[in-house]
Amino acid sequence: MEFQFLGPLTMRSGNSSFHISGERGRKLLARLVIDVNRDVTIDRLIDTVWDADPPATARQQIQNRLGRLRALLSQNASGQQIVRHGNCYQLQSAEEHVDGLRFRRLCAEAEIAHRSGDAAHASALFRQGLTLWRGNALQDIHSDALQADATHWEEFRLRAIESLVALEFAQGAGVSIISELQSWVAKYPYHEGLHCRLSEALHEAGRTVESLAAIRDLRHRLDLELGIAPGAAVNELERRILVSQEALPPASIHLDREAAEALRRALSETTRALAILATVLA
Repeated sequence: MEFQFLGPLTMRSGNSSFHISGERGRKLLARLVIDVNRDVTIDRLIDTVWDADPPATARQQIQNRLGRLRALLSQNASGQQIVRHGNCYQLQSAEEHVDGLRFRRLCAEAEIAHRSGDAAHASALFRQGLTLWRGNALQDIHSDALQADATHWEEFRLRAIESLVALEFAQGAGVSIISELQSWVAKYPYHEGLHCRLSEALHEAGRTVESLAAIRDLRHRLDLELGIAPGAAVNELERRILVSQEALPPASIHLDREAAEALRRALSETTRALAILATVLA
């Protein structure tokens, strides 16, 4: 059985997915999966399921739902189970069966590869981890008690993206990830660092108009939606791009022989027409 929460909450076994019916049942499963291999008190489970003002039968309802989850897991031979330790419950599962744990492991391995000087392998590991994301963390679970957990995982994903981008630029591959940078900028519209990287890559690719437009869009969005100005790094990058443009020599016009002859004929015809017009007007 595979548990996925880097996107909509899902339980899968091979090509089959198992739907946990009811919003409360899904909240309960989400808490157990987020805290996989760790004890979760029944009080915390209750807070997760009801947020506030739980019913008098909350404990019994939790135990009933846990029983149904146990029965579902028992149909699978993966060794996963829900065990009770006093007033706590724990979902036990191997790391490879939980997408969040796999993502965390891949990012850790990427950091090790980076520190050892293997930037290409580090990039590949970060990419492999990021492919596990199918949307936002706990995308379809609405629980105040789980919001902080969802935010934590989203911050973890952003750090992985930032690390991957830094590695790609360090390897001189910034231009090759322009499309990815555009998608990440769309997801994080106020992230100045990603906007700067996109602008740098576009400028390097000879798309300077788009490069400056990316900075202007960021400045406009920050001002209009947040009421703030971009930081010094954004302003400095824009200045450097503008200065580099001013330093370029005027563009030369190169015409092939055929185009030059066509232009000569057009100018000749225009001169003749103007002479005729002058004679008529005189």
